[in-house]
Amino acid sequence: MASLGSKKDIQKRDLNFFAEFTAAAAKMTRLLGYGVVVGIVVVALIVGVIVWGVIRNMITQDSIDKLNNELNSPPYSEIEQKAQSLQAQLSTFNNYYYTLSQMRGQVDMVHDVPAALTDIIYEAIPSDTYVDNYLLTQTSLHIEGYTFSYYSALNFVKKLNDTDRFSMPVTLTIQRVDPSSIGTPDTFIYPDGKTVNPVNNYYNFVVEGALTSDVYVSVSRFLRQNDTVTSLGSVETKQYKQGEEFSYEGIGKYTQSGVNYKLQSIIVNRAALANNVVESIANDPNGGVLRDRAISSEGKIEIQLYYVVVENQEGGNT
Repeated sequence: MASLGSKKDIQKRDLNFFAEFTAAAAKMTRLLGYGVVVGIVVVALIVGVIVWGVIRNMITQDSIDKLNNELNSPPYSEIEQKAQSLQAQLSTFNNYYYTLSQMRGQVDMVHDVPAALTDIIYEAIPSDTYVDNYLLTQTSLHIEGYTFSYYSALNFVKKLNDTDRFSMPVTLTIQRVDPSSIGTPDTFIYPDGKTVNPVNNYYNFVVEGALTSDVYVSVSRFLRQNDTVTSLGSVETKQYKQGEEFSYEGIGKYTQSGVNYKLQSIIVNRAALANNVVESIANDPNGGVLRDRAISSEGKIEIQLYYVVVENQEGGNT
């Protein structure tokens, strides 16, 4: 039968077991203490951050309240009211300036009919031709008459085209007519009552000509907000020769009194340009340019540029 050892050995083993257990328990106690300390530190940091954030928000809100109170104080409120009043005055002055410049432009665009033109027409009329009626305006010439010879009317038109008074060749419409359509037989009896006009070959002719004149190109800028349209300044009027090329640069964007505007539409002589053309000009990084030729039978071209306020621009304009 095996020996279980002496009683002294059993006691020794028990003592070793309790010593190891006590050491392990002490180690766990120390680790647990360290964990509690770390947890307390972390919680303290979190609480500190929260408290710091609350204090900072309170300080910021206090600054905001002070600034709002300062802005709402009489000096600043009066400045805002004054700014609104000045803006309204600027709009009124712009409209007034536009009206004055438009009136000036209308005066500038009045064409003078050369007095010598009537003498040129008189000298060009052949001896076998007479003018029944004519109309001479600032930009055009209209003549109706009769002639005994087809070639006399052609010669009349050639003499007119040889002058420098017309922007393009004078046109001629001619047709043979029955003398009875002009008058009764008595019409062809000379005043002496004895001699009868023996000519029975008559031609009716119509002459049309566009006078050489300058073309006045006027450019106006307008602000379109909702259903309201206001002027953005005066009418700019420039003088060009008939058929001369002209251009206006930098029209894609416009700035006035610190407010930025963007081109929305263009109207030329009451006709709107295509949207893709306007967008191309408005989005041109070089500022946008409008080119055309000064060709007008009325002697004037009216260009109207419509803008809108640029959204979210600096200064709070919307």
